[in-house]
Amino acid sequence: MALDEYKEGDITTKIDDLTFLVEQDLVDIFKSFKIDYSNNWLRRGFTVIPDRGLSSC
Repeated sequence: MALDEYKEGDITTKIDDLTFLVEQDLVDIFKSFKIDYSNNWLRRGFTVIPDRGLSSC
């Protein structure tokens, strides 16, 4: 996950004051994502997890 500017074709989602951008190609592959935020001594920041895995089964 990184800061970026909107590019034509990007999918945008706004949650509270944050706007998330994702490339259409990634949406085509993964369909949806879970976004988690942690703020503890082991981990601080966002984690983006595809809702479906890449298994071949």
